[in-house]
Amino acid sequence: MDRLISLLAALVGLIALAAAVLVEVHGQTERKAIATELAAIRSSIEALQKAPAPAVQAPQPDNSGTVEALLALQQRIKTLEDQAATQQTSAATEASKVEPLGTGAASAITADGPTTNCIPIGTRFMAAAGDDTAICRTDVVIRISEVGDGTAIVEGAGPIAAGGFGKLGFGGCTVMVFSSDTASGYAELRVSCQ
Repeated sequence: MDRLISLLAALVGLIALAAAVLVEVHGQTERKAIATELAAIRSSIEALQKAPAPAVQAPQPDNSGTVEALLALQQRIKTLEDQAATQQTSAATEASKVEPLGTGAASAITADGPTTNCIPIGTRFMAAAGDDTAICRTDVVIRISEVGDGTAIVEGAGPIAAGGFGKLGFGGCTVMVFSSDTASGYAELRVSCQ
């Protein structure tokens, strides 16, 4: 029985030794495989560094019509800007045509016009529908009937679009609407008199 135990112990030792040898052989095989892969990666990197860079292809143009739509929109904006500039120029020219004194048109500027609680000539101001705003040193009182988006109705001048002029019934006076907004209820104006 002692001999059997000794044999069993020797057998277990041999099995453990064989397992240790097997693990070592397997580990060496894995290390060799990893070393081979690293060598292949290094040679690939070196080859890439030596090789000329591939030519980058230019992106293909967009054929969905987006470019044409943007160009058409840009042209439309330019046309509208040109029209607005032409309208402002013609309105300014009309506003500068003042009838000379002595031809029946009386000047709106008077020495006895208001000097307090009034807006000086040529000053921008805000007004809401129903406001009466006196213009200093004149008999002009601006009355706003209605404020809309982009349009204000001024008594004596009628509806005036933002950026446009209206001639007042007073000698040589014009009113310009800079902006008009329904949400706020205000229009930005300026009165000029000759």
